[in-house]
Amino acid sequence: MRRKHILLTACLLLSTFAFTACDDDDDDVNQPGVSERDQAFIMQASYGNRAEIEFGKLADSLSTTDSVKVFGQMMSEDHSTAQEELESLADDWDVHTPDTPDSVHLAIKQQLMLMTGHMFDTAYINGQIRDHQATIALFEYAADSSDAQGLKDYANKYLPAIRTHYDHAVRIAATLE
Repeated sequence: MRRKHILLTACLLLSTFAFTACDDDDDDVNQPGVSERDQAFIMQASYGNRAEIEFGKLADSLSTTDSVKVFGQMMSEDHSTAQEELESLADDWDVHTPDTPDSVHLAIKQQLMLMTGHMFDTAYINGQIRDHQATIALFEYAADSSDAQGLKDYANKYLPAIRTHYDHAVRIAATLE
């Protein structure tokens, strides 16, 4: 009989611990988790913002062309603002954003740092054209397909600026030829 009493007490204790462990405070009921697809968008957009910030600073310091310097300053400022807003959204879902560009852009940065003058300007601007084409596609996809309204709104808010950046880079490239 004593053995049954001990076994019953142990089961009750284990059940209590199990319920306590599962009680997750539920403070985030109003902020459901973000899908893997949306997490991927957050990561890619953040990598892109980080690259534009760093490349913009390079253009401001290494370019010999005023229009490229001004463009670089604009990239750094605009993408810093976009990154701050993206980090705020990501924090709502406990999604980590990277602190640096991705490895491809870090390698490109190393190459750009070795260039000067016209070579730097054309490499930087041509890279901006390619990056902004890819970013437009990424943001259009998020605007159409995101599961989170906050990310749809973010993508729709920044798409016009990204398109403007692309058009501006194309115009600058035409003057560098």
